[in-house]
Amino acid sequence: CPSCGTSPRPMLRRSNAVASLLALAALGVLIVAFIKPFMTMTALGDERTVSLLEGIAELYHTGHTLIAAVVFAFSVIFPVMKLGMILAATSRIVPASAALRHRLHQVAAFTGKYSLLDVLVLAILIVLVKFEGIASVEVRIGTILFCIAVLLSLAAGLFVKLEPLATTKQAMPPRPVC
Repeated sequence: CPSCGTSPRPMLRRSNAVASLLALAALGVLIVAFIKPFMTMTALGDERTVSLLEGIAELYHTGHTLIAAVVFAFSVIFPVMKLGMILAATSRIVPASAALRHRLHQVAAFTGKYSLLDVLVLAILIVLVKFEGIASVEVRIGTILFCIAVLLSLAAGLFVKLEPLATTKQAMPPRPVC
């Protein structure tokens, strides 16, 4: 404040305990989202409901290996990896230096940008299928849970409070006077 000289209170009070709880909650919701019905596809009267993991396995078994690998990486590996890094950065379960905790948080923040990529792919799929008019796709509880897990993981990243890193320049010890 220019008039009294105090600094404004931050709107978000960072807490590693809150970040860890949010990351654990996100991990739990994410695991449930993997096995719950993700979407229902209807084409020419045939209706099929698949979970995320079933859909990835079906892509792989039908010869769409590259697509299955990309969806697996962005839908399963990245979110779980990000949550694991947030937990490692915020809890004392993993013994790590402050520098390693900062690095884990930076990597988690970077990979977090790709957390909603598969939701975007699903949205494009729904629009394309509905545009064709011969089939329809409906989202199910797995998709909703996945979105909730992504939002919880983003919130966990916001609550991370890391200790400031020590400066790399250390003061030189005083020289003895001769």
